Amino acid sequence: MSRPDPFLVALALLVAEPAWRPAEPFIADPAAMLERFFGEERDEDREALARIEVSFAEERRMGETAVRAYLAELKRQKIRVLARGREVDYLRDLVETIRPLMDQRQRYRHINVYLAQSSRCDARSFPGGTLVFFRGLLESADSEAAVVGIVGHELSHLDRGHHLVRVRRMKLAQQMLSDSAQASSPDQFFNAGAALARIWMRPFRPEDEAEADRDGARWAYQVGYDPREMGNLFLRLRDRNRLQGLPIPSFLQTHPAPEDRNAEIVKLYGELQHAEPSAKLYIGKENLRRRVARVRRRLER
Repeated sequence: MSRPDPFLVALALLVAEPAWRPAEPFIADPAAMLERFFGEERDEDREALARIEVSFAEERRMGETAVRAYLAELKRQKIRVLARGREVDYLRDLVETIRPLMDQRQRYRHINVYLAQSSRCDARSFPGGTLVFFRGLLESADSEAAVVGIVGHELSHLDRGHHLVRVRRMKLAQQMLSDSAQASSPDQFFNAGAALARIWMRPFRPEDEAEADRDGARWAYQVGYDPREMGNLFLRLRDRNRLQGLPIPSFLQTHPAPEDRNAEIVKLYGELQHAEPSAKLYIGKENLRRRVARVRRRLER
């Protein structure tokens, strides 16, 4: 009797979600599930990942695969996805407002932008330079400044190479699958599957999310927006989701808690004001309502 593929074993464990969880494109909290089954990520897992080299061509190829799968899942859920139109242009203008501030702006010279026609408030970035925003984000935000902060948060994951960890996981998974095929005992086989599961589907680390928050707030401030609007959005979404029992957006799923993230943004705002005082920061409520970015309004004058 042939042994099952350890990767499929790992995935079978990962998708064993509680029946009460609302349907979402991907697992809402894979880290908690992994820790229930396999324990926390180990130092040897991190060291193995650090040894994996990733070229931009590999990153882009794997990112395109992930995007296709994600968009196909949205289609299965009957969620229409737009690649053009006024709202996509609006989001693209905001992306291009922030992208020049990235350290890796030459690596990510072109960012693909999609808008999912869903009331869910969410935003996701993918390796290679693709951002998917949900209409619910535009409807839940109170200002353009808040949306700019989220745009910066997602771009930060690209700029700091957070996605490369996931790409390294993909490459390491391929290596581990090959090695496990040569396993000489059931224990070796299971250990390979368990290690693969630990490193395969983990979300961004809390420190990655904290970095992305800081970058999003700092970049927003540098281009003249009030970064506190992003923190206010975190709190508003937390309160709304508690009342309505809605899924938590991906950018709110990891620790620290929304109130702590807001506090860190307010603290950073104070530091930025001390270093580079700005008496008037842009909010942009009317911009968001009209879906016309501040940069576009300036060009139209």
